[in-house]
Amino acid sequence: MRSILTCIALLLAVHPLFSQKSKKLEELFSTYEKAGLFNGSVLIAEKGKIIFEKSYGYRNAPKKEKNTNNSLYRVFSTTKMFTAIVIFQLEEQGKLSLNDKLSKYYPDFPKGDSITIANLLSHTSGIPNDTNSEYTVDEETFLQYISAKPLNFSPGKDWDYSNSGYYILGYIIKKVTGLNYDQVIENNILKPLKMDHSGFHFNNVTDENKAFGYEFLSDNLSNEALRFKTDHPFGAGAMYSTVEDLFRFNEALKNYTILKKETLEKAFTPYLKDHYGLGFQISTVFDKKRVGHDGGGPGYRSRYYRVLEDDICVIVISNSELSHTDFILPLAEKILYNKPYRIPAIAKVSAEDLKKLEGVYYTENSNFYIKSSDGRLVFKEGSYPRNALLPKSKTLFQLDEKFTCTFQPDQNGKIETLVIHFWDGTVKTAKRNTNNLTWGIIGNATPNGWDGKDIPLQTDLKNPNIHFLRNYKLNKGNLKFRFNNDWGYSLGLNNDDKSIAFDSYDFPIKEEGMYDIVLDMTNAVQPQYSIKKSVQ
Repeated sequence: MRSILTCIALLLAVHPLFSQKSKKLEELFSTYEKAGLFNGSVLIAEKGKIIFEKSYGYRNAPKKEKNTNNSLYRVFSTTKMFTAIVIFQLEEQGKLSLNDKLSKYYPDFPKGDSITIANLLSHTSGIPNDTNSEYTVDEETFLQYISAKPLNFSPGKDWDYSNSGYYILGYIIKKVTGLNYDQVIENNILKPLKMDHSGFHFNNVTDENKAFGYEFLSDNLSNEALRFKTDHPFGAGAMYSTVEDLFRFNEALKNYTILKKETLEKAFTPYLKDHYGLGFQISTVFDKKRVGHDGGGPGYRSRYYRVLEDDICVIVISNSELSHTDFILPLAEKILYNKPYRIPAIAKVSAEDLKKLEGVYYTENSNFYIKSSDGRLVFKEGSYPRNALLPKSKTLFQLDEKFTCTFQPDQNGKIETLVIHFWDGTVKTAKRNTNNLTWGIIGNATPNGWDGKDIPLQTDLKNPNIHFLRNYKLNKGNLKFRFNNDWGYSLGLNNDDKSIAFDSYDFPIKEEGMYDIVLDMTNAVQPQYSIKKSVQ
């Protein structure tokens, strides 16, 4: 009786603490949702008990359907943990060894006798990170493509993140088991753990809870991000899941349901570099070790980890590229550990004032693209992802407290300068580019090919958002639209062969001829295009 009373007393003592944390977490995520800076689902647990679970924003923006805790999201590189676990299971069964050489499975792979499965798992193989979707259609095509590229370094001597290595692991799993990679993941992990809302082939999923991935998302505007035509990126990141399924996965890892304790300890041990083990990212929060794996790709961001010492599990998945997931989580961690924190005050800035900030700002080595749409100010540099900036005032914006953008007016009040403070303390002063920057076309369908400069489009004098070429000769081949001769800002064709998205597939030109080409940027969130044979 006394032990029962003690347990009840402990529960009563702990519950208010959970409740208090939950209220603070709700305030945090709701603040970012209202500012249009978070869209997705969150699950946080302590010692196996869910203390916070909630979903925000839209899973289907055009239909105004809200995300729920059952929303299905692509989790991209979070998939790598599942690939690694199957490899470990096969080792436990004696069907392979982490010390196996790549040459055992691919005898003709250059330096394959120097690359081990452990190297592939830990990103220490030297195989370059190159999973161009054009060459990942099947095993033979990919292996021929990737084996022709030189290694970045001698195997085991350095670290470089390589999705290619996990493609190869997926094919090794197939060789060892005789089953397709996705079927093995389902048989060995998803079914035993009753992860009934996780899997592959996301394009074919018809579940009403499917959350579409957006490159831009607001209450009034949205545009779907690139959807891969195949189940790319395979063993490196092709899975979809839910926060609740990932929590089942977390509990199975913790309780050694799918792997032995000594195997997991090996996976969680840094391999060459202290931030990565064998299929798991390793980091710390308040000097306590956490393990898991992030994921990110067109339209989605995924975060999963467990703080081992305190048995805290954090799962956050978003279906908007502009969600501030990476900047919200440090605040959530402070709440979980009762540390001082401050939710940023978010200023209301009118669409007119945001419009004044738009432009291309440049330094000697960089171009910074600033675009406003439906109350969002979007920041883009080079090959880095696009980010929505959090407004602190009409001229001060931030990603977090250590990364700020300050717009400075000249003596006439016109914005001409952008001062950027980066995380490492670097400060760059960028000037507005006042040149007549243009959209153009690039590709082997154009005279300049893929390596040349853009063929500039003309601009309609009556409508400066319409860019065009009339009666222009194109070769048989492919092209893309590109701004300012910069691969950091290109538009391609989504997998529906109709809509446009950033960094998407090439526009095919099926035969040589004279063409009329139009790029309509009137709605910058959902551009329209036309490429048609000229009427003679």
